[in-house]
Amino acid sequence: MRERTRRDASAAEVAEVLTRPGERFVVTSHHNPDGDAIGSMLGLARALRAAGADVALAHADVPAVPGDLAFLPTAGEAIAPAPPDDVAERVLVAVDCASELRMWHEPVHERARLVVNIDHHQDNTRFGDLNLIEPAASSTAEVLFGVLEEAGLPVTREVAEPLYVGLVTDTGRFGYTNTSPRSHRIAAAMLEAGVDPSAMSRRLYEEQPLDRLLLMGRALERARPLAGGRVLAAVLTADDFSAAGGDDTEGIVETMRGVRGVAAAALVRQAGPAGSWRVSLRTVDPAVDVSAIAREEGGGGHRAAAGFSTRRAPEDLLAWLDERMAQRLDANGAGA
Repeated sequence: MRERTRRDASAAEVAEVLTRPGERFVVTSHHNPDGDAIGSMLGLARALRAAGADVALAHADVPAVPGDLAFLPTAGEAIAPAPPDDVAERVLVAVDCASELRMWHEPVHERARLVVNIDHHQDNTRFGDLNLIEPAASSTAEVLFGVLEEAGLPVTREVAEPLYVGLVTDTGRFGYTNTSPRSHRIAAAMLEAGVDPSAMSRRLYEEQPLDRLLLMGRALERARPLAGGRVLAAVLTADDFSAAGGDDTEGIVETMRGVRGVAAAALVRQAGPAGSWRVSLRTVDPAVDVSAIAREEGGGGHRAAAGFSTRRAPEDLLAWLDERMAQRLDANGAGA
């Protein structure tokens, strides 16, 4: 693998790469993709294909698209589990991916001729040859919208729909502190392109799978207070998934965070091999950076929403979270 020169880039510089005649691409994102990851992948791929580019979609997860986002890809938008064989001749564009470790377990992206990293996480490792990182943006979809404007690529309804999903999910339906006037202006442009906000809201938030609701009930029933009651935490195991008939935990930690008097929430769920756990952290206190806690365990994310994987036993993990969250909240006077 060749030695790479990694540097920050502007939206205009990235746009220049995306519009080079004859350039071929592969677009990917992070493990356990959310609305911003899948929406950004599809939105960018559709814009490039509409301009005549050869674009492959690749993602390590199988299936790559979570069930609640299965309405987004069209019949012809296959997502392969690995980059194509000719990746050495392509530009690999990673969207919404804060670290190269969150793509594939091996650095297969390094085989690409050029790596372009487009993201909005403040802790992005800048693993690309070109890194367009905008921490002030609400979502990667918002960053991509600016890139497409610079490139002169039309944001049609087909492009706008997945980008709108990224925007609306990462802003919490425009209710999180990362929502800005620009976020609303971009949303307006997407509606003008033909996005139906009512239909999108129904697809994203009103068609809840039963297993998710059953797991939410289990999580709320056994939630325990940490940090003097300022944090609510719950653990879901493989037995819970079996009893519920699925493992869809989307939105559960956000519901826990919304309990009156709670400043932060943590959802611990069994993941993969026995002894592996995935932790999601959320906070409503803008002074508390939960991504700093996640980074201690090799994870990351945003100040208000972060996560990590661990092999700590749940009781040990909850005790550790109790201590860490109390330290952060005490330092900022939360709940005092």
